[in-house]
Amino acid sequence: MQFLNGKDFTIHKFKSLCEAIVDNYPTITMAEYVEGRHPERFVIMRHDVDRMPGHALETARIEEELGIGATYYFRAVNHVFKPDIIRQIRDLGHEIGYHYETLSEANGDYNKAIGLFQSDLNKFRAICEVQTICMHGRPLSKYDNRDLWNAYDFMDFGIVGEAYLSAGKELNYFSDTGRSWSNRNNLRDFIPDKIEAFTADSTSDLSKLIDCGKLNNFYILTHPERWSLNIGDWVFYYGLDMVINAAKRCIAALRRGQDEHHIVERELKLR
Repeated sequence: MQFLNGKDFTIHKFKSLCEAIVDNYPTITMAEYVEGRHPERFVIMRHDVDRMPGHALETARIEEELGIGATYYFRAVNHVFKPDIIRQIRDLGHEIGYHYETLSEANGDYNKAIGLFQSDLNKFRAICEVQTICMHGRPLSKYDNRDLWNAYDFMDFGIVGEAYLSAGKELNYFSDTGRSWSNRNNLRDFIPDKIEAFTADSTSDLSKLIDCGKLNNFYILTHPERWSLNIGDWVFYYGLDMVINAAKRCIAALRRGQDEHHIVERELKLR
């Protein structure tokens, strides 16, 4: 455990972040935010469970002990959709939501994607209430899963809000995507058309920003698998994040190149 002392993105750092939150702000779920059931100052604590759902149970227990009510979005894939763990997290007082990725799974076929969405939502609702949803970014896919709602309305499925599309511009959004609380490693993990005024390089920096009480709200996203329980976890996810970040930089550069190519083509056609 000596190796983990001072390291970021450990379960101990997560608990310290939670302690800073409860010392300064009340917490609300995503559903409470969307429905307007919140005080003027608050923190939304959101967790996207992309893999290793057992880690989510660990963070959920820490939050319950400290009095934090959070929102957990689970993917529908077999290695994440674990009904027993989902029920345990629900019983700790947290909101459960569906982390959908069906437009990517359907390779852009909207009709197939909405069918998959309904089927997966039924799986979740067989074991717990689902009021809100959140897209899974799938950075290697060319499809943005939020685009599904350009063709359909999630409210038709009894959903009150989507974690990105229903987030107001007044929210101060911080995500641990890419192992940083800044936006430099994000391809899709942001509130649309929102430029963040505040960032943090480390969890300690974020805790200090919370402690100073300068902001009226925080919208914090974590991925529980990133918050390591032991040395092996930390080394594995540190390496995985570095590889994924490098891949994201390549994808971003490729997309910029494609955008520039299309701009040149349009200009030539106009001449």
